[in-house]
Amino acid sequence: MQLLKHISLFLLIATTVVSCKKDFEGERTDLGAPETFMAVDSIYRTGDSRYTTTVEAHWWGSVKTGFIKGYEVSIDNMQTWSFTDKQSGTFLLSLPTGSDTADIRIFVRAVDNNGQVDPTPAGTTYPVRNSAPNINFDFSTGQKSTAFPAFRYSWILTDVDGIADIGIVEIALNDTVNNKVQVPSSVNASTFVGEKVSGAFTGNFLLYNNNQTNPYSQKLSGGLMNDTNIIYIRCKDRTGSQSAWISAKIYIREPKNRLLFINDYISNKNAITAFYTTRINNLGSNFSNYDVVTSLVDEFPSDEFTTSKTFDFFNRIVWATEDPTRSLGTAQNASIPFFNNGGKIFMVLEIPNDVALNASFFSFTPIERLVDNPGRSFRMASGDQVISYTNWPILKATGIITYPRPFYTYTSSSGLYTYDSLASAQLRSFGPGGAPVWTGPSNVMAKRINTQMNKTDIVTLTAPLHLLNGNNNVDSFFQKVVLSELEF
Repeated sequence: MQLLKHISLFLLIATTVVSCKKDFEGERTDLGAPETFMAVDSIYRTGDSRYTTTVEAHWWGSVKTGFIKGYEVSIDNMQTWSFTDKQSGTFLLSLPTGSDTADIRIFVRAVDNNGQVDPTPAGTTYPVRNSAPNINFDFSTGQKSTAFPAFRYSWILTDVDGIADIGIVEIALNDTVNNKVQVPSSVNASTFVGEKVSGAFTGNFLLYNNNQTNPYSQKLSGGLMNDTNIIYIRCKDRTGSQSAWISAKIYIREPKNRLLFINDYISNKNAITAFYTTRINNLGSNFSNYDVVTSLVDEFPSDEFTTSKTFDFFNRIVWATEDPTRSLGTAQNASIPFFNNGGKIFMVLEIPNDVALNASFFSFTPIERLVDNPGRSFRMASGDQVISYTNWPILKATGIITYPRPFYTYTSSSGLYTYDSLASAQLRSFGPGGAPVWTGPSNVMAKRINTQMNKTDIVTLTAPLHLLNGNNNVDSFFQKVVLSELEF
């Protein structure tokens, strides 16, 4: 019995202590404005043990009558306040200019349902230090080692103090002292385009930041044509701390004579390059100085805007490809300014069977859709011909051609453009049972005419020209296309 009395007395005392602790943590005993509490008044840390400038704070409040509606928080020594209905938050604290450490106090004051505000805000002092930001190139879409004077770089910013702590990004070309510009930290990519004045490159580069189509106010100087250039980039935070410079090398090719040959073949690349460069050289001395691209992936930009800026350096393109998805996908939208400025293209396509009959990337060509041949494919045998609808040279296959693709040409005008078929091919329907002569639609060549200029601006041939010289007249045919029709 005596033991039970002692236990009862102990429980009564314990209950009284817990109740007092609860009163101490926030229950007021008098009427009036609300009261605010934070866990501690100050936090003591020095050196590297200081917090980064992004800190977390917790608080609570109490009021005798009514209820706590929310809290106002200040991180600038009570100069300004922001309202929240939460009891915690994460804050980016601002260090004084030129200082990399500081003791910064966060103040909180409770607000009750009557709008009364705690006249004596609670506060906690945070010892914080600045951390230098970091920057890395983003090569997720590939890294170019060679380019015409239109190329793009992207980068990723990080900062343990928070991305908002980064103030600017600096970009330099070949010289980090004299040839640099500053852009806002919101910029994470830029297209570099060589500036031309009176037809000559100045060595300056215009910057098109992020998705902007107008150049940045500052130009980047110090560019070298037909030479290796080094792009330097770094970032700075609000206190002046800066990352290390990161750098990337790129060889910048100066365009020659506004004529470009693109060889977008993977297989038999050298022989195809030799075939087309011979055709271009045979056009005469006016066409002896031109540029050759042998890999779209390695030598052309990965994005539409920078590709369009690359096209701006040219007004005539001969383009051969075994991958229309890659080539036409690149040219579809990026070539719009090129054509608007009077550009011309002769495009020779080998189109595999897996390409959709009405693929969207055909939209800028004379091809409305491909001819269907279910369960079979098209072939040309040695000696089969490509015959124009006018008085053009007749081409003859020098061997089996595996991917000639007949197509339907657009028959109605789009307003800006009209279309016309130019030549058909002798085709075979290859599949089970052999390869009988194809008697269906056989058009393999067409043109698009710009109605405002009354000029042909693109000719497409869907049979490989380099395999059609059986009559030894491919030069005459090539000249008919690029000189007579396209007026190169």
